[in-house]
Amino acid sequence: MTLTSEATFAAIGPNVANAGATAATAMTTSTSHGLQIESLTLAPVPVVRVSARGILTHDDYTAFMPQLDAAFAEQTGDRLRLLFDARELQGWELRAALDDLKVVMTHGRQVERMALVTDARWMELLSNIGKLLLAGEMRHFHNRDEAEAWISG
Repeated sequence: MTLTSEATFAAIGPNVANAGATAATAMTTSTSHGLQIESLTLAPVPVVRVSARGILTHDDYTAFMPQLDAAFAEQTGDRLRLLFDARELQGWELRAALDDLKVVMTHGRQVERMALVTDARWMELLSNIGKLLLAGEMRHFHNRDEAEAWISG
């Protein structure tokens, strides 16, 4: 089963309201879908930048999680900031959606700020559920530069 914008709305219903330290890594599965850590900035504020593309699979998360765990382990303080660029994200396979929830449950308390870059209204609505599991603040942006300014400020 694949969760896309249409499937997500069907599942949740219609009434649900680089000062960088590391280089970008390749997409975890293919050029048509996957997760990628774009950069990790350690100072002055630890920021992990992640992008997602296509319909994510469980294999994408299996390959990506060691990279993300390492990025969180490299943080200089007890919390960091996360910029998630989801402009090319089309959805998740069901098992990958569960993997995504696991990521939030594992690392959500370590996130001081999260900037979600997306033009998709369904993604903004769905992320409001994830906000409940974050220790810090989350904001939605349509413009990557505005997200960068807020996450780094």
